[in-house]
Amino acid sequence: MSLWDDLKQKALEANPEMAEKASQVLNRAKEIVTEASQKAAPVLKEATERTSALAKEKTPIVKAQALKAFEDAKARRTQLQERAKRDKAAREEMIRTMYDITLTPEDENFFDEGFRHFHHELRFFSLTGQVLDTQKRSNVHLSASHSHSASNGGYVYGGYGSIGGSAHSSMHISSHVTTEHEFWIRLGDGSEACFGFADSRIQMRTGQWLTLVFVHPAESSNGLLCAIYNHASRTYQGVMSPTVINGRFGLHTEQPGFFNKREVMATELRLMTELERRLTQIGQHVAIYNEVPALEIGRAH
Repeated sequence: MSLWDDLKQKALEANPEMAEKASQVLNRAKEIVTEASQKAAPVLKEATERTSALAKEKTPIVKAQALKAFEDAKARRTQLQERAKRDKAAREEMIRTMYDITLTPEDENFFDEGFRHFHHELRFFSLTGQVLDTQKRSNVHLSASHSHSASNGGYVYGGYGSIGGSAHSSMHISSHVTTEHEFWIRLGDGSEACFGFADSRIQMRTGQWLTLVFVHPAESSNGLLCAIYNHASRTYQGVMSPTVINGRFGLHTEQPGFFNKREVMATELRLMTELERRLTQIGQHVAIYNEVPALEIGRAH
């Protein structure tokens, strides 16, 4: 018997009536606690349901707030662009913040955020579909050049020059191989489309699901394929590098001169870095929001 039990037994022997009253009080306290728990259960359930409903109600509110912040940021950037034409300080602020974005890759409206470089703006969109057919073809390209030299000081190249004394002619042939990749996919609306590019690194096979990312100027709706996300292998690869995108859309064409060489090259390097970052963020976004049913992915294997 424990010390506590021993003390209770002695107290019971000393005053049985008081011990009985204490027992009754304890039992009544237990009954009160049980009744309180039973009454609180519906209240707690109702509070939980209200909290859940409130969270659902707030979801579109939070989304609307994010979109409003996005629109406000766009308006502010437009104001800075207008002021930059007249104000040096505003121009410096515009340059500092022109690559800033309001939305994140985790936001379902991330594609609404354009990529700005001074007065140029690029937009992105994506299409998801299943590969119906894919094939690669290797093409050999030959080029030839002819040179003609004279032993007494003359020289001829490509049919032009002068000859003195004896002469020697030679033919140079070089070749290089390119791989053309063509594939067909069925889009979500049931239509089929064919795409092609010259890149042997990107891997895919029939049955796999792809998300194709396209880039286009803000003032046009015609996009060029710039990246591919393979849902089966979970790989994201670029079809167009930032350098190629810059060349195709003429984002930064200023040539460095004697006095502005450092500034022009620094601006172009920053453009390449930020464009590469945006392409990476787009890959993160399509991996989240362009998923296809697991059953369909399994069939692709």
